[in-house]
Amino acid sequence: MAVKFRKACAVLLAVVGFIGCGDDGESSSATLPPLLSLAARRGADPGIFDSRGRQVLLRGVNLNSLGDYYQDNPRLPPVLPWSEEDFAQMAALGFNVVRLVLSWSALEPERGSWNQAYVQEIRRAVDSAKRAGVYVVLDMHQDAWGKFIATPPGVDCGPSRERAIGWDGAPQWATLTDGRSTCRSPGVRELSPAVSQAFENFYADRDGIQSAFVSTWSRLVAAFAQEPAVAGYDLFNEPHWGNNIVAATPKLATFYARLIPAIRAAERAAGGFPHIVFFEPLILWPVGDSAPDPAAIVDDNVVFAPHNYAESITGFNSLTIEQAFEQARHDAARYGTTFWIGEYGWFADPPRNQERLLRYATLEDTLFIGGAWWQWKQACGDPHSIGVPGREPPPLLTHLRYTECPGDVDHGWVPEWVQVLSRPYPRATPGRVARFRSDPLQWEMDLEGTADAPGEADLWIPDRSGLRPVVAGAGVQRVRLVPVAGGYRAFVSVRGTYNIQVRWTR
Repeated sequence: MAVKFRKACAVLLAVVGFIGCGDDGESSSATLPPLLSLAARRGADPGIFDSRGRQVLLRGVNLNSLGDYYQDNPRLPPVLPWSEEDFAQMAALGFNVVRLVLSWSALEPERGSWNQAYVQEIRRAVDSAKRAGVYVVLDMHQDAWGKFIATPPGVDCGPSRERAIGWDGAPQWATLTDGRSTCRSPGVRELSPAVSQAFENFYADRDGIQSAFVSTWSRLVAAFAQEPAVAGYDLFNEPHWGNNIVAATPKLATFYARLIPAIRAAERAAGGFPHIVFFEPLILWPVGDSAPDPAAIVDDNVVFAPHNYAESITGFNSLTIEQAFEQARHDAARYGTTFWIGEYGWFADPPRNQERLLRYATLEDTLFIGGAWWQWKQACGDPHSIGVPGREPPPLLTHLRYTECPGDVDHGWVPEWVQVLSRPYPRATPGRVARFRSDPLQWEMDLEGTADAPGEADLWIPDRSGLRPVVAGAGVQRVRLVPVAGGYRAFVSVRGTYNIQVRWTR
C-alpha cells in the first residue's frame, strides 16, 4: 500500500511540483504581515473585509482534533491530535483559515462548570494557527445532538431500523430525549426520535438548556474577544429540525435572535471588538424553507454559512453543485450579506471526483467566496469512519490526507484534492473585485478590480518546481514576491482599475 501512495506523490510532483510530499521548504514568515481583524459588511457591497478595508477570501479546512466525539471502539480514538505542524502545513497549501471544531460537552461537562483546561487548549491552537498566518473560525459543532444519544447494547431496533452510534455536541445533562427511541433510519444519523426530541427541547429551552448554551458561547467569546486571529464564530453546526420541519426555521431564527446579541454583549464586556458571526441554515439546506427569516438577523457583522455537499453526500440534497451555489447566492442576497461554505468535500474516488471539485472551484472563484474543506485528517475511530455500533472502519479513509486503518497510518495528501485546493488566489484585495479566475491545473490566475486609493493586494501562489511566477498587469505599480513554505506570497501595489495576472517562466 505504501508504494501506491509514493507513486501518487511522485505524480503530483511531476505535474505541479508541490513540495508537501516531502520537503516543507524554506519560509520567510518573518517578513509577512500580521493577521488583521476581520468584519463582514452587509448591503449593496457585501463581503468580508480586513481592518485596512481590503476584501478578504477565507479558504481553508476543518480540523476536528478538539472535538469531543463518541468512541465506539476502545482501540480506536475518535480524533487525531493536532500539532503546530498541522497549521504550518495548512499554510504551505495556501490555506488562510481553519474551522476549528469545538464541543459544548467539553466546555461544560457538568452544568455550571467551566473547563478552563479545554479553553487553554483552544487558545494554544489559535496561537499556533496565528503563527502560521491562518485565521480561526470557532465552530460550536454538533452532529445528531451529541455523544450521549447512542443505542444501548442489547436493544433490538427491528428489521426496518438500526442501532445508532453516538456523535458529538451537547453534554449529557443537556441531552433531553424524553425516553424516545435512539434507533434510526438506516444510514441517517439525524433520523431517530431521540435526536429529534433533543432538538425540540433545545428550541423550547426546556430546563433552561438553550439558556445554558447561550451562556457557554458568551464565556467562550469573552476569552477571544480581543483576538484578531479569530475570524469569527460559527454559531451552531448543522441545526436539526426537531419534531416539526415546518416550525423549525422560525425556532432557529428565534434562537439566533437571542444568541447573537448575547455574543456582542460578551465582546463588549471583555473589551473586545465584534467578530464575524457565521450562521447556518437547517441541515436540510438547500432543500425547502431551511434558511431563517432575515428579519431575525439584524446584526451588521454576519455571514451566511451553509454547507455544500451537492454531488458528494446527497442525503437530503439532490441538487447539482451549480444549483446549490445558486441557492446559497440567493439566500445570502436575502440577508444582504456574503456567504461562506463552512463544509464541502469528497471522500472517495479522487480521479473521478476531481472533475466535480474543478466545477466547484470554478464557481467558488466566479462568485469570489471562500470555504473550508471537510476535513484535514480523520481518525479511524471517528464516528464518520465507524458508522454503526461495532463496525470496523474501512481500510482506507480519503479526506485531504489518506489514512490507513485501523492504525491511523498517514499516507500523505490526496493529489487530486491538493492540486485544486492549492491553486492561487487573493487573500486580500484593495477596492472592489470585478472578476477573478484561476486555473487549478496550471496554477495561473487573473484578478480585476478597482481601488480608489493606493492599496496592496496579498496573493497566495503555490510553488511549481523549476518555474518562477511572474506577477504583472495593468495598474500594477510594484510587486514584492516573498518565498514561503509551499510557494509564495505576492504583495502587489495597485491603484485605480487594475488587472493582476500570475503566469510562469523558467
